[in-house]
Amino acid sequence: MADDANGQARGLRAIPTAKLVTALGVHYGLDASAAADLGGGLNLNLLVMKGSARYVARVYRPYVTPERLDDIQRVRRELARAGVPCSPPVPTGDGKPWIRVEGRMVEVESYVEHDHSRMITPDLLQRGLPMLGRIHSLLREVEVSPAGRLTRYANHIEPDEVYRGTAAGTARIRSWDTTPAERLLADRSDRLAALVWEAESGLVGRLPRQLVHGDFWDDNVFFRGARLVHVGDFDFMGEHARIDDLALTLHFADVEFGHLDNGRRIDALRRLVDAYGSGLDQRLSDVERTALPWALARQPLWSIGGWVPRLDDQDHARRHAAASMDEVERALWIAQDADRWVAAFTR
Repeated sequence: MADDANGQARGLRAIPTAKLVTALGVHYGLDASAAADLGGGLNLNLLVMKGSARYVARVYRPYVTPERLDDIQRVRRELARAGVPCSPPVPTGDGKPWIRVEGRMVEVESYVEHDHSRMITPDLLQRGLPMLGRIHSLLREVEVSPAGRLTRYANHIEPDEVYRGTAAGTARIRSWDTTPAERLLADRSDRLAALVWEAESGLVGRLPRQLVHGDFWDDNVFFRGARLVHVGDFDFMGEHARIDDLALTLHFADVEFGHLDNGRRIDALRRLVDAYGSGLDQRLSDVERTALPWALARQPLWSIGGWVPRLDDQDHARRHAAASMDEVERALWIAQDADRWVAAFTR
């Protein structure tokens, strides 16, 4: 059951099957008999061959619909045409953009050579974040279907869902035979949700919304040396405030940078905000900069208020909650020192 959710509606990560190997051969002429699993916690990504050429066959979870995959592929094509290093889909032998195997959407794209550096260091984040700004500038005018604008499962929680979602998550935590640490986590999460809810209520209605990447972090952004060569994994693509997409990257970077005091945290993240801004064609507004620290403080609540209530397996939900303890504390430091963060981000 692992990370399935909503009564098995999300589905599990695919595994290679004989039917998949056969379908890739029939429709794409690919040899998947000795395919290597490239990893990734969400989808099955297989390195497959056609002669000496290498490709990635991606098998989505069952909840991904044809309409949503069409939009994801369209966005990648639009970005690639504008110079963003994305891999458009490789068509089947009869020109189709994808196939369906055992109830799952399957696509193929060219494999991009990279050096396996993860975009988690200050240097690579400085190099990568201007591309996120560029992507946001390009996606601002892109229209997709409702399936492309909304994803059922993502590392994101909307401001208007924070209070209700967090309450559902902390109620589930308290329903377990809880440890003192879990009870503290529930209390601290409720406190964080109340602070974020109150602060954002007067801001979010003034923030522009648009299509965003959804998970611009780590091994979704490939480098070869100092050069960014590929942006992938648009599975969490959706319509949000663009600062929410930036805040996700800042949140993970903040955790990766470790336990700095608030002053050093602010300086480190402010440099990343500036790097992001260098890729924008429309600079962040004063309202966006004011709201950004609160969007950053909201980030761990997509775990407590989004995943914890919905994961089917209690043990997995419990591990997910435990992994969020430090992140909730870090977010509370932001919320309780918000004036300082806002002043730094708006100067």
